[in-house]
Amino acid sequence: MKKYLLMGLLILIGSNVMALAGVAYNRMDEPTSQLILTERELQLPYNSRSQKENSGILLSINWRTATKADNAYTPYNSNETTVTQAQLLALGFDLPDNNYYAAQSRQLFWAFEFDGERHAAEIAKAELRYQAAVKTYTEQPNENHNRLKDDSLVSFKKEKLTNSRLFFVKVASDYESLADEFAGQDNMLFVKGLAKPHYNENNDSYRLFLQQLLITDIMLPLQYAERLKGLSRLGYQDITAPRYTVDIKWGSRLEPWITKVTRHE
Repeated sequence: MKKYLLMGLLILIGSNVMALAGVAYNRMDEPTSQLILTERELQLPYNSRSQKENSGILLSINWRTATKADNAYTPYNSNETTVTQAQLLALGFDLPDNNYYAAQSRQLFWAFEFDGERHAAEIAKAELRYQAAVKTYTEQPNENHNRLKDDSLVSFKKEKLTNSRLFFVKVASDYESLADEFAGQDNMLFVKGLAKPHYNENNDSYRLFLQQLLITDIMLPLQYAERLKGLSRLGYQDITAPRYTVDIKWGSRLEPWITKVTRHE
């Protein structure tokens, strides 16, 4: 019995040592990304008010895909990107056919843009949508057009104030190619995520479904959790300025850690 207890203890100690070594290695060199995000990009958990005092808080990373350049504004996130056959092969996928429902997911490297051209374009498109809705209602005032006008105004306000500004840009099979391509842009974030290919036989096109980040949540340490005490996650209809900012760094393993939290009253 003592033998098994000792073995278990050694395994536990070994696991902790490996984990600490990984954390140290991740933070050893210069950060791969360094951003100041807000509540728009880092959301509180649904049960944040009932969070135990002796535990940290997990902040969920909220990211988006941009509306296609030639499409009108839509408030919905598609979580996919169009790719070519050559791009799929370069990413290490086999080409999916029209019955390829069991395609395997792959771990890839994703690049995000924070508060850049993509977000500015979304704001402009949301404003155009609202202006068009106002024009339609003015010319043909009825209940449906009034509802569309009001909904468009809400979307426009949310785009300016509450929606995430972290936009997916590109996916690659290696980190180095992304880092070289976006070198000098200090609003870029590089992470790991899972993606899966899809084939559309109707128009003979390929898409890449962006399933999820490998790290979807960031632990807010106890020394910072107190600063967000009493806050609850905003609802879908809530339109308010961000109530906190979070300074974050991503290390050589593309894993994040928080260095500062500021609450805005």
